[in-house]
Amino acid sequence: MNELARRYAEALYDLSPDEETLRATAQAIMADAALWESLRSPAVQAWEKEHILDRLPVLDGHGLLLRFYRLLAQKGRMALLPDILEAFHDKALAQRGAVRCRLTCVRVPESAEQEKLKKALCRLHHKKDVVFEIRLDPSLLGGFTLELEGVTYDKSVRGALAGLTRQLEERRMA
Repeated sequence: MNELARRYAEALYDLSPDEETLRATAQAIMADAALWESLRSPAVQAWEKEHILDRLPVLDGHGLLLRFYRLLAQKGRMALLPDILEAFHDKALAQRGAVRCRLTCVRVPESAEQEKLKKALCRLHHKKDVVFEIRLDPSLLGGFTLELEGVTYDKSVRGALAGLTRQLEERRMA
């Protein structure tokens, strides 16, 4: 994740930890392809972007968020918005004692398996909760990988085969 996006997210969170409103307004802005393109385009002047933002109905009554989006437009950093949303979510989770975990697997684990894994990860990482972001990847062949707080756990068949290949090559070279 972009460090600059993380800093913007932390500053905004300190001012207003309302993730629901941020996500709703950001998704409304990014959902309109023409609007999103114009707000990210270097060909559109910053003052024009601010004028566009001032007229958006989705920002009515959200003065703080309007000022935040105007700041991103002035600095030419509107393209960071998806990363800012992600970093903001991570900050909100951290405030609750939770953490996001990317679980990549061949099939979605049943809820009992997810709960067992969640309890083990909470104990291991000293967290109150783990929120899974599940991605499917058939190339793993079986098993799963976990990415949590910069640590990757590879319990996949593909990972095991790669490890076995390395061991065989090391023995062959010795």
